[in-house]
Amino acid sequence: MTLIEVQGLVKNFPGRHGSITIMEDIGFSVADNDFLAIVGPSGSGKSTLLRLIQGLDRPNRGRVLFRGKTVEGVQLDMAMVFQSFALYPWLTVKENVALGLEARNWSRERQEAQVERYVNVTGLEGFEEAYPRELSGGMRQRVGLARALAVEPAVLLMDEPFSSLDALTAEGLREEVLQLWQDPALPPEAVLLVTHNIEEAVAMADRIIVLSRRPARVLAGVPVQLSRPRDRKSPAFYELTDYVYSLITQGSAPAPLAPSAA
Repeated sequence: MTLIEVQGLVKNFPGRHGSITIMEDIGFSVADNDFLAIVGPSGSGKSTLLRLIQGLDRPNRGRVLFRGKTVEGVQLDMAMVFQSFALYPWLTVKENVALGLEARNWSRERQEAQVERYVNVTGLEGFEEAYPRELSGGMRQRVGLARALAVEPAVLLMDEPFSSLDALTAEGLREEVLQLWQDPALPPEAVLLVTHNIEEAVAMADRIIVLSRRPARVLAGVPVQLSRPRDRKSPAFYELTDYVYSLITQGSAPAPLAPSAA
């Protein structure tokens, strides 16, 4: 079942000498159970695209459909995990996780149970009363992930969620996100991951949308048909990573992908 349809999106921003077109005629779809990665050069509007999908911003032309209806405002069935953690420093871990639940009109008991569940799911037990300044970068991002999952979104949007972390912490958190994603008892129904890291996209996603330089267009939708867990040292993994890299750097499709990486 198709959850999201992105149809002919155009987005402009004002500049000193007139408007600047960030993206031009962007289109793709996201199905139930998709883990979709979006990659492209810096300035190609990847983060802006996530904002348009969630309804935090409006396109100049085109539209986004969510479950068959045009997105015209913020979608409460989507949740975002940010690169910068976006935590309130004066709130505890528990209070930060609870933030998104206040708009749900749930009872206090249900909110508390939900917070406890996702604090546990994301490995934050024992840190409920801690403040963000007392946490490492990896733990702060766990709080951001718990806050997003607590609202039980149909779609989880992740904007460079691991780029501010050291390599070992980032790799551990990637594995945990995949474990959560593969657990049928947990949300979401689909994940959209924006990343500059091509290996990360190949390691995590089922499909990769490759954007061109500004004004961004979709160069390709690349399926990732590699079994999980993915072996980063395998020839197929390397070939697929190189193929996506070539798409971005050349700005057009290179030679067809070798069968071993398909």
